[in-house]
Amino acid sequence: MEEMGYWMGDLLEELGCEKNQEVCQELLKKCGGRCAERNALPGMGGLKEELSGVDSMEEMARIISRHTGAECVPEKDGFLLTYNRGKGCDCSIVKAGYVHSPVFCSCTQGFHQKVWSTILERPVTVELVETFLRGGSCCSQKIIFTIS
Repeated sequence: MEEMGYWMGDLLEELGCEKNQEVCQELLKKCGGRCAERNALPGMGGLKEELSGVDSMEEMARIISRHTGAECVPEKDGFLLTYNRGKGCDCSIVKAGYVHSPVFCSCTQGFHQKVWSTILERPVTVELVETFLRGGSCCSQKIIFTIS
């Protein structure tokens, strides 16, 4: 599998180049969304059910924290989700050492966009605040949406 690690590293280095940055980021976001569909969403039905009908951002944050173990801070237009403080990246591809490029964090954006738009049943925007591959001590995203 060492060859796979080199191949992934080469691919991500090329994806990180300036000339096609937007296209590369969108590709990684789509891959992240597919990963969420396969690996996260099948086990999140209870969270989706419990959040159904909740219209208080504070209550949503409490429910999300309880289900995910993440720090979830309510904000006016969504919530700030922080996890693995000081523990390293959750992604198995990163843990296996295949990926070191910060461009890969676009995959995390797509993963969280798919998870939260599906669970909340509305469009969301994901802003990366801090990530391990970008030198941070946690992974943190702002999930932005409107409560209907």
